Amino acid sequence: MHYDLKHLRVFVAVAEELNFHLAAERLGLTQPAVSRIVSDLEDRLGIQLLERTTRLVRLTDAGRFLLHEAQDILPRVTQAATNAKLIAAGTKGILKIGFTTINGHAFVPDVVNHFRAQNPDVQVDLVYLAAPPQRDRIVTGELDGGFMEGSFHGSQIVTRLAARHRLLVLLSPDHPLAAKDVLTIEDIAEEKIILGTPDHWPTLRQFITNVFQGEGRVLKIHQELPTLTSILGFLTSDSGITIFPGFPRFATAALVSRPLMTEPAVLVETHFAWRRTNTNAALRLFRDSVKTVAARSHYLSMDN
Repeated sequence: MHYDLKHLRVFVAVAEELNFHLAAERLGLTQPAVSRIVSDLEDRLGIQLLERTTRLVRLTDAGRFLLHEAQDILPRVTQAATNAKLIAAGTKGILKIGFTTINGHAFVPDVVNHFRAQNPDVQVDLVYLAAPPQRDRIVTGELDGGFMEGSFHGSQIVTRLAARHRLLVLLSPDHPLAAKDVLTIEDIAEEKIILGTPDHWPTLRQFITNVFQGEGRVLKIHQELPTLTSILGFLTSDSGITIFPGFPRFATAALVSRPLMTEPAVLVETHFAWRRTNTNAALRLFRDSVKTVAARSHYLSMDN
């Protein structure tokens, strides 16, 4: 009963040509070899697939059924082998990448767009997560990689610096502080500061808290909101100010930004992290895109 793909390929050629000589030319085999392989297939199956006379070759009902099935199977087997090679090369497959609010508004879209342009057959699934749960999912393999604030040192995870972001104060152009070209901690310490919730901005909130403490002030949060979009909505109604690394691309003309000046200058770093033992070949190509986009001056410049 056992037969292999060679049996099917030879049978399909004969069944489509209905001529052993033409099938042999098509396959690059001798006619006796083709006849022997078809006969061997019939013996293994225990059925007649072809009716042969000196003048013609005709399919039996069983032969027509097997031809139909084989014509469906053989291309899929070929495609499966091709896809396996592409996956091994990293040019086909699925990547699951985490990101945060901070890097999701500009840097991550640039990286993903660059990667997709180079690797259109790799599906990139993006997962919005704060940095701590990203690290957990990278270790368990639920994520192939993730963009997060700050580096992470561990035996299982590797991180690489990808971008630096200067802290900006975002506010309505009608706000009194908008008249200044730059702002200091002293300027904003008593303002209505709106930040993301601890669940959504855990790392950034701690970072901003440290900046205030470094200037001898206590961060007073007036309002907490879960998304950057909702925060910007409050700002457009002149309900307060926020502190964010960079100016969000989707922010409207209803908002302006002012550099938050500190001594020394404070920069928020975005790092790309992945599990050291990850074998997804597409991840290597994705890291190449991260490196390429990161090399753009406006992402790693100290003046960002």
